[in-house]
Amino acid sequence: MNLSAPRFLVKYLKTGIKPEQDRETNRRIFMVNLFGLVGLSITAAMGVLAFIDSNLLLGGTLFCASAVYYIGHYVTRVSGNFQVSSNIILYSLMLLMIYLVQSGGVANTGPLWIFMVAPVSLFFGGIKRGLTDIGIFVFAIVIVMYFPGDALLGTTYSDEFKSRLLYSFLTVTFLSGYYEYSRQQSFKFMLELSNKYEQQAKIDPLTNLSNRRDAIDKLEIETRHIRRNKDQAAILLCDIDYFKKINDLYGHDAGDMVLVNLAKRFQELLMGQDTVARWGGEEFLILLPQTNKEQAKSVADKLQTQLKTFTTQYQQYQIQITISIGISELNAEQSNIDDAIKIADENLYMAKENGRNCYFPQ
Repeated sequence: MNLSAPRFLVKYLKTGIKPEQDRETNRRIFMVNLFGLVGLSITAAMGVLAFIDSNLLLGGTLFCASAVYYIGHYVTRVSGNFQVSSNIILYSLMLLMIYLVQSGGVANTGPLWIFMVAPVSLFFGGIKRGLTDIGIFVFAIVIVMYFPGDALLGTTYSDEFKSRLLYSFLTVTFLSGYYEYSRQQSFKFMLELSNKYEQQAKIDPLTNLSNRRDAIDKLEIETRHIRRNKDQAAILLCDIDYFKKINDLYGHDAGDMVLVNLAKRFQELLMGQDTVARWGGEEFLILLPQTNKEQAKSVADKLQTQLKTFTTQYQQYQIQITISIGISELNAEQSNIDDAIKIADENLYMAKENGRNCYFPQ
């Protein structure tokens, strides 16, 4: 029994949370479930106390509120839409608070519960919508408390109590709004920073091409597509011939410039759906989706033809290069990435053995 209770609690609080959803969405779902559970428990307990004190109307209202909180949770569990659940919880909370202000609750302490409306509204709805909901709530309780002759009140409050209740609530609203705004700005900043670093982790800083890590990610996505649709793709593994001589003759800055210019030339010559990545050093990997080996040979031939007139201007020098290319194919029967890259690498070696400035297999 001791083990099952925490397990049930965890399951309750994680209702609607999914691994594929972003962290902020899952956090909001967890908080909606948590508040709904706390609200359900408190209103049910207070409902019992109200019945014990023979306050049947208050007890019945609190039990109805408790049931509504559970309905909100049930909606999330059935539909997976936590927004509907949060709306049910929030607006039932506001109605309950308006009732407690109107009736006074137990010994006129009911209005003291309204301070939870501000943070809950702002958390559930954000700044703009949260403040709108709070404005509607304040308007409603002002009407109830200040209607001529206290005609809408089921109890009596002094004017000092009414004004101080409103001032205190508005102060809590301001502080809660400032906190929620700061939290959202901090989250936005951290998200942008995270996306920036994630993007940087996938980009080669010299050429601005995909790096090895990003290329592997895209290869994995492509292989899943191939297996699902019985398609094919080709890999070109390209290496600059005698690149070490360029560094030795002109310096590493010249070599870097050659890499940058070649990366730009690859992007100009390839289609938008193709991926070109810096694989390492002077090697580039090109992924050609929906391309078989024979079509890949045509692409390799086009690249080498276009690069015959490709030069890099460095100081007073015109640096001309050639490339060797190894080709392999990914298909439904052969979709192992490591094997495909190994074959492309072996074919690149054969291209170099055949005199460089060519592709293999021919």
